[in-house]
Formats: sequence, structure tokens, C-alpha cells
Amino acid sequence: MKIRVFLIICFYSAFQIISAQKAPTIKNDVVYYLSSIFEGGKKNNLCRDKGHIVFNTNKKTAACFTSCSFMQLQFSQKGTAFGFTITGQPKDPCPDMLLGIEEDLKNNLPKVNSYQIKGKDLIFFSNKDTLFVFHEK
Repeated sequence: MKIRVFLIICFYSAFQIISAQKAPTIKNDVVYYLSSIFEGGKKNNLCRDKGHIVFNTNKKTAACFTSCSFMQLQFSQKGTAFGFTITGQPKDPCPDMLLGIEEDLKNNLPKVNSYQIKGKDLIFFSNKDTLFVFHEK
């Protein structure tokens, strides 16, 4: 009988500890700077700090900025499942040197279906393929 009570208490305590540990979440009104873009499995580090994204977690919206324009986004989130919808695009495209970054963001943000936070890195995936890495400063 004592062993059963002990096991029940251990199980209950372990369950409480696991329930209390929450996965890191995307922060509200924090600037996440673009660290890298993956296109066709290749990592582009040249985009580092040439863009950033800011989330309004209350309204489920985000604004993604490049050096010369921005996109308005809505997002849905359930656990680590995640999705973007572009609701507003820039009227004037960026100059050629930034056009590739803007196009990669515009084409790949709707493909995002999950995310992960590792330290200060916010990583977006399409299935198991990494699409973007943003970092919090």
C-alpha cells in the first residue's frame, strides 16, 4: 500500500513539473532580426540584419520589414504549428540589391507551417526544411 501511494505521489509530482514547463513562445512587440534565409536548401547569410519581424501576439498580426519596405502579415498558431498570411504588400519594390530578400520573404512566408525557438533564435520551417532564422537582440 505504501508503495502505491509513493508511486502515485511521484507520478503526480512529475506530471505537475512537466505541465509547468512551457515551450518558449514568440514574444509580443520584440524585434526579431533576419539572420538567414534558406532557398532550395542553401543558406543565404548575406541577408543578415537586412530585415526584421515584429509580432503583435494579441492581434495575431506581424509586420516584416526589409531595409526599404514592409509586409503586413496575419498568423495562426497552435502549439508549434504556425502559418502566415500576407495581408499587405509594399507598393514600391526594393532596389535590385534587396529585391532577392524581399522576394524570398514574400514567396516563403506563406510556406511556413511550424516554428521553434532555440535560445534567442526564432526558426521557421516548412515541414522539416528550415526557411528562415531570425534572432532577438
